[in-house]
Amino acid sequence: MLSVLVAAAAFVPQGPGSSTAPVVINEFCYDDGGTDDREFVELYNRSGSALDISGWKLVCRDATSPSITPGGAGGDPTFIIPAGTVINPGAFFVVGHAPVVPTTVPGVSFSIAIIPPATTYVALMENGPGDTIELWDTANVVIDSVCFEMGGVVSTGFPLEGPGFYGDYATGDAPFGPRSTIARTQDGYDNNSNTSDFNGLSYPTIGSTNVLPAGLPYANNFDGGVIGSDILGFADGFPPPSHVDPTVINAQNLSVKPASPQGGMAMSFWDVTGGGNAHAAPVGSVADVVIDTYAWFEPVMAPVNPQTTPYIAGNPAYVVGTYNAGDGEWWCLGGRGSITGNANPGDVPGNYFSSIALGVGLRYHGVSGICWAHYRTPTFSRLYLVDLHDGPSNANPTNFNIIAGPIDIVAGVNDGWQRIRLHIQGDEVVGTFGGTVGQDDGARYHATTTTTNAGGVYFGYREAILYNANCRPPLFDDLTIRAPNTSKTFYGTGSLNSASLTPGISADGYLTIGANPFVIRGSNMAPLSLSILCMSGLPFPAGFPIPGASPGSNAYMITIDLNFVGFPDPFTGAVSTSIPIPVDPTFVGASLVWQQVNLDPALTTSLQIAVSGAMETLIGN
Repeated sequence: MLSVLVAAAAFVPQGPGSSTAPVVINEFCYDDGGTDDREFVELYNRSGSALDISGWKLVCRDATSPSITPGGAGGDPTFIIPAGTVINPGAFFVVGHAPVVPTTVPGVSFSIAIIPPATTYVALMENGPGDTIELWDTANVVIDSVCFEMGGVVSTGFPLEGPGFYGDYATGDAPFGPRSTIARTQDGYDNNSNTSDFNGLSYPTIGSTNVLPAGLPYANNFDGGVIGSDILGFADGFPPPSHVDPTVINAQNLSVKPASPQGGMAMSFWDVTGGGNAHAAPVGSVADVVIDTYAWFEPVMAPVNPQTTPYIAGNPAYVVGTYNAGDGEWWCLGGRGSITGNANPGDVPGNYFSSIALGVGLRYHGVSGICWAHYRTPTFSRLYLVDLHDGPSNANPTNFNIIAGPIDIVAGVNDGWQRIRLHIQGDEVVGTFGGTVGQDDGARYHATTTTTNAGGVYFGYREAILYNANCRPPLFDDLTIRAPNTSKTFYGTGSLNSASLTPGISADGYLTIGANPFVIRGSNMAPLSLSILCMSGLPFPAGFPIPGASPGSNAYMITIDLNFVGFPDPFTGAVSTSIPIPVDPTFVGASLVWQQVNLDPALTTSLQIAVSGAMETLIGN
């Protein structure tokens, strides 16, 4: 019966996503803190039938032994699923060390215990570089695989699904398991691409659904704790985030700062022992999201010790507040993606790794999605808005596009507390720097993206500073993470102008209060013509014919409240109109309809106009 089911699975998807695998690796941890004693692999039955997986194998390989033979020979850890193991549809089976899986329950779990005379747990998985977890059936057919720590591995012979994970996904320890895990964005979701199918920093949900109950919205002004207390709910790379008072020096806040515009306490997530730290917010995997917060920005590192070699402790002498030429740090805030637990950065500035001499310059990063990223060294302090797509691979170790930046952070100009906002919706991204949380009144940057898969909301900080007392990790306050309350709807048809083109209409992002500015674009305008952008609060989606205009011209609004006249580019036919949107919360939830009118003297109709279809926008914040 099993062979029949597996054969049938070769032809049809078995669950969400395009994969035909009936059982998949759903969640795992391969490298916890210190001695590896909290490793596990969770399997999930994504098919519609109960499956007997007795005798199946979890084979864990590394790049030094890709020629492992069927049955697990070759020295790599191999675990054979016990007899009588049947996974019901939508159910889980977990193999792991006893602190994670304390008991063995047939059909539910398999506990790996310490067997005397051994005193430590047997390694469940390899720790890099170039490792894999493979699920084999009894015929030694690979049903599913996940590859990780692929950075710099030239060839593996592994059954890759996509590029595999590039960075180092180590995590710290929690009392009964790892602080975080690598988990599918939803149970069983499998498009045969590890980096887009999984979140690399997830809250542990061992033996249960990966979907977190909290979801959106999330709001925290961090005033509900005392200095040094943990901020709960995040998936932690190493230590959990901590409450700090910006005006008071403590272990997480090494310099006195003013309170944020919100006031009160703030959040820090620095690992004071060094090595970087990252957190995923407790909102699960989301595709459309608005992230809004105040962040603390430090300017360029100064002063700089002129003695830079040899770059070792004690030479030059340790000086608090004096940096060395090779020092550097970075932090990020992003969505629709993930980050490694130790927050290794990508080299977005192009000279970041070459400008620092300690730590992160030699590490492979594992950041994906869309993020604000701040880099700081003795020569620059710069903020970028970056699309990191589905993360790096050996074929494309950078794999990012800079949406905005560099924005130079200058002392006394734009350092200190600044609001940053990230609005990701559909295939559009709007980043805002400056302004006020809850509005869109700062400098606004817009781009389109192909990174449309769901992912986590994450924070990361990594220092590469010779003396940790010189670190200036970021603080965040008044954090909100929510679903967008904006939309754009297009309807109707346009008409032809004298160039036999139909005028088009679009906008840079979504209409939000305080947008500075909201840009509406026209396209396909006739040469030597005028563009008239019309706006109304009274849409008429059915449209009504405009007498005497180009055939097929319809008006999609009842009255015209405002109109804006522009001159299209004579070569491209493009035109744009920048409209400042007031900061007025009473506008939220209102709807406006827009339509481009091309006043075209070359038309032979009595009313010399052609029109676009309509764009209706719902105003949000």
